[in-house]
Amino acid sequence: MLAEDFSPWFVRGCAFFFGALWGSFFNVAIYRWPRDMSVVAPPSHCPACGAPVPWYRNVPIVAYLTQRGRAACCGAKMTARYLLVELLAGVLCLALAERLFVAHGSLEASTAAIHVLLYFAFCGALIVATFTDLEWMMIPDEVTLPAAALGLVSVEWRNVDAVSMAVGAGTGFLLVQLVFVWSYERLMGRRGMGEGDAKLLLAIGAFVGWKGVLFSVAAGSLQGVAAAVVGFLTGRGHSPELRELVVRVPENSASKVAAACDDADGERAAFVASDSDADAEADAEAEPERESGSDAVVARGPLKLPFGPFLALGALEWIFFGEELLAWYLALLE
Repeated sequence: MLAEDFSPWFVRGCAFFFGALWGSFFNVAIYRWPRDMSVVAPPSHCPACGAPVPWYRNVPIVAYLTQRGRAACCGAKMTARYLLVELLAGVLCLALAERLFVAHGSLEASTAAIHVLLYFAFCGALIVATFTDLEWMMIPDEVTLPAAALGLVSVEWRNVDAVSMAVGAGTGFLLVQLVFVWSYERLMGRRGMGEGDAKLLLAIGAFVGWKGVLFSVAAGSLQGVAAAVVGFLTGRGHSPELRELVVRVPENSASKVAAACDDADGERAAFVASDSDADAEADAEAEPERESGSDAVVARGPLKLPFGPFLALGALEWIFFGEELLAWYLALLE
C-alpha cells in the first residue's frame, strides 16, 4: 500500500496520539536518568505518598487536564513540564507525519512510516536532552549515544548519504570536544561547554549530516545569545560562574530540611506528582527542592545558560526548514 491510500486525517490523528503517548515515557526519562534510576522499574508511582499510578491515570495530556495539575492519590502538585512534553512530542510526531508520510503519497506506506518513526526517535532524544539540560545542566549518555548509533545504522532505511552522516557525527563531536572542552579548559582553566553537548552534536550529526551540524551550531549560538540578552535585560539571566548547589544531608533529616522550605501558604513547594512518574519543582528561583527517594536537597541558585536546548532547537529547525533557510541565505549572498 502507498502512503496516499491512507486518509490524511487518520494519519495525523494517529501520529499525534502516538507522539503524546511516547511523551509520557520521555517525562519518565527526564526525571529518572539524571538521578541514575531505571526507566523500567519501579513502575510509575507518586513520590509524595508512594501510591502506584494506574494506567488510566497515565493517559497523556488528558490525565493532567482532568486532574487539574494535581495527583489523584494525594493531591500533590504536578509540574506543568509533563503536559508540555506530551504536547510537544505529539506536535512533533504530527509534523513529521505531515512532512514524511502525508506529503509523500507515492512512497510505500511502510517506508514512509519507518522514516517517521526514525526521525521521531531522534526528536524524542532532543526533547529529553533539552529538559534534562535545562533542569540539571547535563545530558545523559542514555540519550545521546543510542541516538547517535541509531542515526548511523539507519542511513540506508532513511535513504541518506552515509558519508555525510558519518562526517557530521565526527565533526559535531570533535568541534565541541576539541575546541570548547579540551582546548578551552587548557587556555581558560575551565570548560566552555560540557561533554554532553559534544555527544549531543554526535547524535545530531548522525541524523542530519555535516550541513545540519554546522547549521545547528550556528543557529543554536545565535538563539542562545539572544536568550542570554533577553534574560539579562529582564533581570532573569544566570550568573556565568555559579551552578546548581547540591547539599547532601543524612537521609533521615532530608524531610526536615524540605519541610523547613515550605512556602508561606504552608503548601509543600518540594513535591510534585505526575501521571507517568513524579518530579519535583521549586516555586521560587532560590527555593530548595527535595528529590524523591534521595538523600539530597537541591538548592537552586543561579545557573549557567545550558547550550543543549539551543543545539536541539537548531537541529529541529534544520529538519523542518533547513534546506529552505539555506537556499534563502545563499540567495542573499548572490
